[in-house]
Amino acid sequence: MNFMMPWSSEGKSNPIVCRPALPMDTTEVMELTRRIWGGEDYVPRVWAKWLQDPDGLLAVAECGGSIVGLGKLTNLSTSDWWMEGLRVHPDHEGRGVASKLNNYLYGYWLRKGSGFLRLATSSSREPVKHLSKQKGFRVVCEFTTYIASTIKTAEEHETNPYFAPMTTENIDEGVELLCDPSKDWLPHGLMDLGWQWAAPSTRHIEQYMKDDQVWWWRERHGLLIVVKKSDDSENTARIRMLACSGVDVVDFLMDTRIFAESNGFDQITWLAPLLPDMEDSLTKAGFKRDWEGSLLLFETHFPGA
Repeated sequence: MNFMMPWSSEGKSNPIVCRPALPMDTTEVMELTRRIWGGEDYVPRVWAKWLQDPDGLLAVAECGGSIVGLGKLTNLSTSDWWMEGLRVHPDHEGRGVASKLNNYLYGYWLRKGSGFLRLATSSSREPVKHLSKQKGFRVVCEFTTYIASTIKTAEEHETNPYFAPMTTENIDEGVELLCDPSKDWLPHGLMDLGWQWAAPSTRHIEQYMKDDQVWWWRERHGLLIVVKKSDDSENTARIRMLACSGVDVVDFLMDTRIFAESNGFDQITWLAPLLPDMEDSLTKAGFKRDWEGSLLLFETHFPGA
């Protein structure tokens, strides 16, 4: 089967047809996503970029000539693929749209992909969890959000003295640290790319370094990736990666609170992996859970790999 060609279910008066997305779909997609998450869906912000992606697959589902769903397959590296943005029009939920899109994207990966295919979904989204398990995915990590106020010290520093920016000369050392299996709270050996997870690589670290977001901690005993970005509603630093030995994690987290304050932030947050002893460490460092739910990271590997 050519997975780039439209296909449809059989024997229905209004079959569901899955096909690659086109620029002309934009208006309908924007209207569909306006009804998702109370109008706060992120898809409109990335739709134009997704349309221009030459390596993955952006797909839509049609029914009766109207777009009723969409989904995205993204190639993060030669061994890492990511499934995201699965959306179904609220008026067409429960009619098999998500299943058709899931099959379409998964089938394309089987034909064109390699390595690992991953996705993340809320622990409350039972249909996505069910579809994922049907395809042989398994949960490899669970995350939830923790938050803390920043700490102002009596001493005046431009930045926390325990942190030094990573330079291009020591990127390889950073990748080696992130790939060290003894750093046991790297979630399943993966780094957070911003609602995507993939194996650590020089390219991924370089992307963060463009905005000065990668820092060594305490003479390279640890590594911090933090997104230093404010929005209109809050002034929050967001941890994307925290790696050090297990005995140091409380100290590291405390230092990130000072680091965030010295960079002008009011609070710091982390979508933290729910690993053994992590909740206790976060609590000791002054962080509190900020989300009752959690995010599940699913993974499957290419057949025969």
